[in-house]
Amino acid sequence: METEKPSGDRKTIFSGIAITTLIGALSISVPILGFFCFLMLPLPPLAYRLRLDRKKTAIIICSAWCCLFFFAGDMSVDMFFIAGMLLLGFLMGEGIRKNWPADKTIAIACGVVLLSGAVGLVLYGNMASLSLPEMVSLYIDKNLEMTLALYKSMKMPEENIRMISEAMASIKYVLMRILPSLFAAGLLLSSWLNLLLARIALKREKTAYPALGPLTIWKAPENFVWGVIGCALMLLLPVGTIKMLGLNGMIIFLVIYFFQGIAVVSFYFETKRVPFALKVLLYSMIFIQQIFLLVIAGLGFFDIWLNFRRLGMDNGNRRTPLAL
Repeated sequence: METEKPSGDRKTIFSGIAITTLIGALSISVPILGFFCFLMLPLPPLAYRLRLDRKKTAIIICSAWCCLFFFAGDMSVDMFFIAGMLLLGFLMGEGIRKNWPADKTIAIACGVVLLSGAVGLVLYGNMASLSLPEMVSLYIDKNLEMTLALYKSMKMPEENIRMISEAMASIKYVLMRILPSLFAAGLLLSSWLNLLLARIALKREKTAYPALGPLTIWKAPENFVWGVIGCALMLLLPVGTIKMLGLNGMIIFLVIYFFQGIAVVSFYFETKRVPFALKVLLYSMIFIQQIFLLVIAGLGFFDIWLNFRRLGMDNGNRRTPLAL
């Protein structure tokens, strides 16, 4: 890629700070849209890391985070999450620049963010005189109360609100125990989503960075199946702690095999030349209906043995798939 002039770099840095700050501000202040903005927060650092050097991208990230800190008005747990998402995008950009495959890029980026986040939360808890479980408990309480208030503002029937209120303690009990896997699953999903968005936004860089190429042939390592079997066996044991460990592991493997399943679906969309509008409709149905998420994950799991994409190529259509 051509090197930008210094003045061009300055404009790019200022635009990067503005875009990143805007997405971060929306993720903090807008209830429903904010969640999707939060998932997309790694995209600007990823994109700018592929176009700028490490130092300039770090300036964008740090400046945007400082702007968001002043916007939020205090040092809350949410600011740690925002920092983690910005770091995730930066690390994914690093991996892509090193020409790592997509799965290695995502795995290392998510692992570093999880480890850094755990250390950061422990340090923050020490400064606030709170243990990590206490801090997590307070955060869950706050978000459950906000969710309930949102349902009330949406004029949800009183009966449903009362049922949710009565189930709050049970919901909190489960969330406290599966939060590690939920965080990991959220990072994996965000990484995958931002990689897809980066492939659309950075068309020029596709040839330079293999990780931005087609994902329709991606498969999880075959030995992961033993992890699924192990987690399933742990769920059958009559020990609460072991069951929760098994459940956490199963959630993470569910996300991984969902990626493989959606790659299979995308493969057939491309080989069968499904129109773009129909693809958008079908993808939307997959993400809206939870049962389809489980079906797609199951499709990815059984692809280990049935190799659905080979069957698709053997059925007379040997056109090279384009992209996910």
